Amino acid sequence: MMSLRLRVLIIVIMSLVMIYIVNLTRKKKIDFKYALGWLFVDLCILFLSVFPLILNEVALFLGIASPMNMLFFFGFCFAVIMIFSLSMSVSRLSDKVRKLSQEIAIIRKDMYDNYTRLDQGKADRKNDDKDRDK
Repeated sequence: MMSLRLRVLIIVIMSLVMIYIVNLTRKKKIDFKYALGWLFVDLCILFLSVFPLILNEVALFLGIASPMNMLFFFGFCFAVIMIFSLSMSVSRLSDKVRKLSQEIAIIRKDMYDNYTRLDQGKADRKNDDKDRDK
């Protein structure tokens, strides 16, 4: 069983973390979809700090020997889900970067071709003017 002092400390720290996450979301430093996961974890920790007996009951219901083992298991599951979610986001962003790079290369080539045609047209006109002057 947690002491009252430890429970109050956890509640204060988790409240500050929640305020920090909301502030980061408000300033657009973290995407809302990622902030939701962290806010969910924060709320779960707050809930279990306020009602620590629920942790024992859930562990007993799930047939897990120790509430701490259950917490480690749920923490591991959450970490795997977050890593998978971030991997999908990185894959999507990599694909977008590749497509944008290709589009920029095409635009640069078009610009280069247009400039060389313009320069060639100017050179042809100069040659025509020189031929007319003769």
